[in-house]
Amino acid sequence: MDVVVDTDILSTLLKVRRPDLISKLFPRSKIFFCPAVVSEIHRAAELGMVSETRYELSATKLARAERVIAKEAGRRPALGRADCECLAVAQFRMSLLLSNDRTVRGEASSRGIDVMSLPQALRELWKTGVMNKEDVVELAEEIEKKDNVVFKDRRLIFD
Repeated sequence: MDVVVDTDILSTLLKVRRPDLISKLFPRSKIFFCPAVVSEIHRAAELGMVSETRYELSATKLARAERVIAKEAGRRPALGRADCECLAVAQFRMSLLLSNDRTVRGEASSRGIDVMSLPQALRELWKTGVMNKEDVVELAEEIEKKDNVVFKDRRLIFD
């Protein structure tokens, strides 16, 4: 299954300099970065919030049908442009959506889109052997420190 990565997860991994983990976790999948996601990451890099200059981010060209789906999704005021594009690409291409945003995950679920949160992705890193459990513990701590994230229920990652 191919993977669409939203801004939240991508920026988190950029802050800890580990965007490579996406392709390592999904080695046989195409990884899609929507145009609005790439734009938001470039803007964040300009503001010094993330360091993406070492990584090549190529925006996925949206199909006409995806633009229509994104526009329709944009009617929900809680969803931003990048959210709508990610939902549209994931829905149209029947791809997994990586998102840590509760609203996006809820919308994805209502559209029949498979979605994976950051804690679930961290869990899969050690469950699939991409990283050992101790390294994922260190990664989670680094994410909490550098991205102001608090993993409220670490059991979602480590049990």
